[in-house]
Amino acid sequence: MRAVWLAWLVLGVSVSQAWSWGQEGHAIVAEIAQRRLDPATLGKIEGLLAQEAPGLDHPNVTLASIASWADDYRADHKDTAGWHFVDMPDDRSTYDPDADCKNGNCVVEAIARFRAVLGDCSKPASERLQALKFIVHFVGDIHQPLHASDRSDAYTGKDDQGGNLVPVTFFGQTTNLHTLWDTGLIMRTVYNWGAYVVRLETVWFPGRDLTGLKGGSPAEWAVDAHRLGHEIAYDIPDDGVLGVKYFSKASPIVDRQLALAGIRLAQLLRDTLATAACQ
Repeated sequence: MRAVWLAWLVLGVSVSQAWSWGQEGHAIVAEIAQRRLDPATLGKIEGLLAQEAPGLDHPNVTLASIASWADDYRADHKDTAGWHFVDMPDDRSTYDPDADCKNGNCVVEAIARFRAVLGDCSKPASERLQALKFIVHFVGDIHQPLHASDRSDAYTGKDDQGGNLVPVTFFGQTTNLHTLWDTGLIMRTVYNWGAYVVRLETVWFPGRDLTGLKGGSPAEWAVDAHRLGHEIAYDIPDDGVLGVKYFSKASPIVDRQLALAGIRLAQLLRDTLATAACQ
């Protein structure tokens, strides 16, 4: 854990900034993925990561250490903000690229674009590294239910920005629904992302049939996350006061989405780099 923390500092990643899943959630997804990479794929990724901190041993620069880079990048590049989510209306259960991803400005199409760059050996290594950073982050984002869900106010017609404009109180703490799903539910479960990974590896994964869950397309992942947003995340009382009852139904969904994001990220990286002869 200390090595990853030091790597964050070396890479200049803000340790206080918490967007999308938050640094904890994105680190969990990345670590789960890295543990499932075959030696050939891992070697290619470590070759790219070595550009980040020359002189450091490759194991010190991990997928977890770059998992939140895209959020820091967004702070100074506002045009990338739309790449982190896809606004699928709450009353629709399918993905419509023309309506939900105009001009390719959503997480579904962003993953496809950067996957093409990562697998293209003719691209500069620096460009492929940046693509890797975006992919690691965006695969996490697309599994957060409120990054694929959006509701409109019945009276004003204005959307709630994926729950960002929905105030809630969670165990006495005032926050908003989106932030609760980004970080609050994770931190309420285990206040340490490394321990959360261990928990998933020892409790969630063993004996679970993952057949058919590793693959799929980003559009399919978004539709699944959207369904969970509709059925679970937005299922809150009118007063917005949440506690044990909400946590007990939401926490297993967070576990599922983080775990699936991790194994799907690993599969996507394997498939993308399998035919790439470059390092």
